[in-house]
Amino acid sequence: MDPRLINDLAGVITWQLDLDTGLLSTDQQGYHLLGLPTQTDGWAVHEFTNRVHPDDLLALREANALSLATHGPVDVTLRVRGEDGHWVHLLTRRIVQGNEQGRPRILQGIAFNVTQQQRLASELKTASDRIALAARGVGMGTWVRDIATGAHQWDAQMWALRGRPPRPEAPNYEEMLAWVHPDDRLWAERRLQDSVTAREGQHEFRVVWPDGSVHWLASRRLVVRDDQGLPIQQMGVNWDVTDAHRALEERHARELAQRESEAKSELLARLSHELRTPLNAILGFTQLLLADHDRMAAVERQKQLQQIEHAGVHLLSLINDVLELAQPQPASVSQAPQTPVDLSEVLASARPMVEAQAAQKQIDWRVDVPAGLLARGDPVRLRQVLINLLTNAIKYNRDGGWVAVRAHQEGREVLLSVSDSGIGMPAEAQSQAFEPFHRLPASAADVDGVGIGLAIVKTLVGRMGGEIRVHSQPGQGSTFEVRLPAVQDDVLPEPAPAAPPPAQAELPCLLYIEDNPVNMTIVAELVARQPGVRFVGAPDALSGLRLARELRPRLILTDMQLPDLHGSEVLQRLRADPQTRDIPCIALSANALPSDIEAALAQGFSAYWTKPLDFSAFRQTLGALFDASGR
Repeated sequence: MDPRLINDLAGVITWQLDLDTGLLSTDQQGYHLLGLPTQTDGWAVHEFTNRVHPDDLLALREANALSLATHGPVDVTLRVRGEDGHWVHLLTRRIVQGNEQGRPRILQGIAFNVTQQQRLASELKTASDRIALAARGVGMGTWVRDIATGAHQWDAQMWALRGRPPRPEAPNYEEMLAWVHPDDRLWAERRLQDSVTAREGQHEFRVVWPDGSVHWLASRRLVVRDDQGLPIQQMGVNWDVTDAHRALEERHARELAQRESEAKSELLARLSHELRTPLNAILGFTQLLLADHDRMAAVERQKQLQQIEHAGVHLLSLINDVLELAQPQPASVSQAPQTPVDLSEVLASARPMVEAQAAQKQIDWRVDVPAGLLARGDPVRLRQVLINLLTNAIKYNRDGGWVAVRAHQEGREVLLSVSDSGIGMPAEAQSQAFEPFHRLPASAADVDGVGIGLAIVKTLVGRMGGEIRVHSQPGQGSTFEVRLPAVQDDVLPEPAPAAPPPAQAELPCLLYIEDNPVNMTIVAELVARQPGVRFVGAPDALSGLRLARELRPRLILTDMQLPDLHGSEVLQRLRADPQTRDIPCIALSANALPSDIEAALAQGFSAYWTKPLDFSAFRQTLGALFDASGR
């Protein structure tokens, strides 16, 4: 039988596009559908694309490009302006034919006019085999179901699409369902049940092949009706759309990677700007001091040294904030320290950190925090929360404004609030206030900061089992409310008795194991300011261990990254030696990650100090271990 007659009876439109000439040719059904006269060589492809619905042009181009890239069959549904001016829906499939060298030469395919199922019912009823013949050429599998008897027929391609050898009879209901991906099985079961009601439609689902690989299939079914409009037969097609889904997933992955890359670039750019500001002050004033040392007055030198110290403290604060923000959230709130905390005492320890800044802007304090009001939390983290909130309340305030700190108990919670008379925030800014690197609008553009303070506050409050909210209006100030669990029957713990001084008071020596000469000099200068303490330095671990056995110092400081041994190995050897096992040993390192600190303390270090060295903590430790006489 003439293949063209088969296509006419089956309602299948065949077409091909010559990639070299750009000419599109189709069978008579196609020319008739488009309202174009037959052209021996075909028509310019724009004659067809001009008739495609504008919203479908991109999908058509992507389908053609994907077919050319993969040489596999690719499907797309289009709306095309028909001869009578109405939109006609075409289900199309294309595949590439190459020349002898394998270069794509022709894009050919088939199309179904899926808007005319009713009118083509009688042809489809007698032409299901012919549809299968046409569809098989582009990788489609076909099936037919007799509604009266329930008899099911599958062609070989239906089995191939599921990675299984063909059988004479179609699979039963349970088999078909078992081959569907578990995540799609419930939905597929409903679709199979819908087949009884003879509905039409198109959908996509996943199947699992015997080798475990997952493939996406598209399915479309049509209903054949008799002269009275009653359904008598269903027929449909399946085709593989795995490549299209993978292409979409790869595109989404690329877009996600691009967004992550842009976010990292923005983060690094902001951090670079914020870190360079204090570094510029440190380096600039240091160079001035070096250049003008001989003719600089003592008062001017003191001012510049204070500027260097201020810039260094700011730089250290930025680094600590970034580390705090990067610290993982505990798996549960119970992992965070939860002890009774006196809010008035925490406020008293936090206010000195911001007093100078408040005095500069002539801020008036309004405090209503009752003494003895207890909340459950971590005093160190709560102090950091208060410092951040107070700093913001001052920074974003007006000169001569006020800052109010209030606290009271509400049932099982304690409400701590920090209010100000500052510039306030619009509603859209409030919703983003606790996001990292979010800054207020142009009205606060001249305020220093990198925009992570409130993000850190939210993290710290969450780790204490609390929550934080903001209420604000532009020009009328802001109020930040921190809610923490209240202390019901707890009382403040009794202060622990002071530890007695070490028994080995006759050894007034401090040993510092450090390979960096600058760090060695700073510690040596600090020790020189402590009467009766002798400083001894060792440039590496082995010489430090030898000096520890000979001198038996009262305190050992050790860097963790030494040229010959790691600091943890130094501690192990000190503890293994009866002559040095009882000497307190403190780790002094630039590694400030919480995981490094926790690991060192678990190994047995008496404390873990981070660089830059906290002079106050250092002096307190020397005062506890060494008396004024050095004994």
